[in-house]
Amino acid sequence: MQPNPLVRVVLVLTGLLAVSLAPDPAQLGLILVVFVVLCLPLGVGLSPLWVSVRIMLPWTLLFFGIHLGFSIFLAPDLGAVGVVKREIMVLLRFMALALVMGSMTRGLSAQKLVDSLKTLLDRWHIRSRRAEDFLQTVRLILVFIPQVTREYRSLERFHRALGFDPPQGLAARVRFYGHNLLPVMSRSVDRARQLGVIMNLRGYGQVIPRGQLTPVPFRLADALAVTLIVVLLGGAGWAL
Repeated sequence: MQPNPLVRVVLVLTGLLAVSLAPDPAQLGLILVVFVVLCLPLGVGLSPLWVSVRIMLPWTLLFFGIHLGFSIFLAPDLGAVGVVKREIMVLLRFMALALVMGSMTRGLSAQKLVDSLKTLLDRWHIRSRRAEDFLQTVRLILVFIPQVTREYRSLERFHRALGFDPPQGLAARVRFYGHNLLPVMSRSVDRARQLGVIMNLRGYGQVIPRGQLTPVPFRLADALAVTLIVVLLGGAGWAL
């Protein structure tokens, strides 16, 4: 039985809070170990976590070096050792935040998450147009990045079909993405406009609640999972 998507959201939010409040590297490491252990039963493998860190690492190290130089120059009263320790903790916390956010990149359906929230509203007999609009906005935000990613992959396949070599290396990929950003965004906006027309023709927004395609109930097992997440990650935050 697949857990409710809200369990994953609680895991990420709790992980972000615990990482943000970690005072030292030892406690930060303990929080990450607990977070990874909690990810495995939810079907979140190590691959998306590592990919999120790997993508951010080169740029993070670059800005870390720049910021470290300015910090040593602008805060000489702390001393070079004190500044380095402070900046390393900032670097570790930022990479930990990237790892936590990586758990949202795979296996989480935006539509299923919105359906689960709508199911809760229906169970609690909440009828609110603002809540419905907010949930629809959340869905659009969650599907935007995957949609742009699919557009770029489709564009790469089209280039390969025409006989062009795919971009190799980080610099080539940055140029490829930058040069094609306008057509990709234009196509995404055009699809959003078409979706808006279809929603108007179907009378979307005329009746509250707007309903959900598939109800996603919040079961007892989901409540126990949320409790376990809060207790373990909270305990990791106060362990040292």
